[in-house]
Amino acid sequence: MKSTIKTLAMTAMISVAFTACKKDKTEPTPDAPNPPTNEAELITTMKVILHDTTTHTNTTYVFSDLDGAGGNPATFGNSGADSVINITANHVYEATILLLDESKSPIDTVSKAVFSEGVDHLFFFNSIAPTGTPYTTYLAGSMTNIKYLDLDANNRGIGLSTLWTAPSMIMNKSPLTIELKHQPSVKDGSYAPGETDIQVGFKLKVN
Repeated sequence: MKSTIKTLAMTAMISVAFTACKKDKTEPTPDAPNPPTNEAELITTMKVILHDTTTHTNTTYVFSDLDGAGGNPATFGNSGADSVINITANHVYEATILLLDESKSPIDTVSKAVFSEGVDHLFFFNSIAPTGTPYTTYLAGSMTNIKYLDLDANNRGIGLSTLWTAPSMIMNKSPLTIELKHQPSVKDGSYAPGETDIQVGFKLKVN
């Protein structure tokens, strides 16, 4: 950028304004350094841990894609094929989502970073924008209510910790897509903004 320097010389008798000439050599202004890139976390594994508050038992459902997109197929559960999450009608479940990067040693718990940057992250279930205070999502196919328990610094839900309840037995397997979106500076509960960090398609069955 070129700059023109103007100087004013004042005397006790008169005031004269002088405009200085341009410098013979204009030193280039160095470009402002680019801000460091905030690299996206690699998420190889999602674990959905359900604690049945009636029976006090835990069940863990696992999605894993250790070599990322384009490599070996992703797997569900220990058998590699169990993508159906089962819950019991009229039971209350405390659900915890655990995100891992198992390509690292030791394994990186990505959930910690998601929680610390909660103002920029939000989980969606079946791409439905949550409503109310606290955030709640209703899954019509399985008649399941999902209430967000964790809050970011702006008192908006995150979704790493939720409460699941279903009033009636639904024997059909309903779609359950769990998606984490990165919404820096635009998180307001709506689905559209931001980019998807991970999206996993389970099935939900209410027994």
